[in-house]
Amino acid sequence: MIQSFKEMLAQWNTDHSERVKLQHTYVAAAIIGILVAGLVGLLNREVSQIIVGVSLISLGIALANVLVWALLYSLVIIKLPSKSRTTRK
Repeated sequence: MIQSFKEMLAQWNTDHSERVKLQHTYVAAAIIGILVAGLVGLLNREVSQIIVGVSLISLGIALANVLVWALLYSLVIIKLPSKSRTTRK
């Protein structure tokens, strides 16, 4: 089980860029936060609401990050000239 999890993380590390890994981390933190808030909510309502608020902020950051990167890619990066290889003799 642990070895399988390590292999899955190694595959995820090689398949995705740093930006995508950051997005995955924001979303995972939000989901885990909401689950923890649900469990804490059984004991303390106020603390649970604070945890949910932090989780929603994490989701907001992830959404803002996605929008900024999409705009940056579509307006700037795609219009940059590509590097062409020149051969010297």
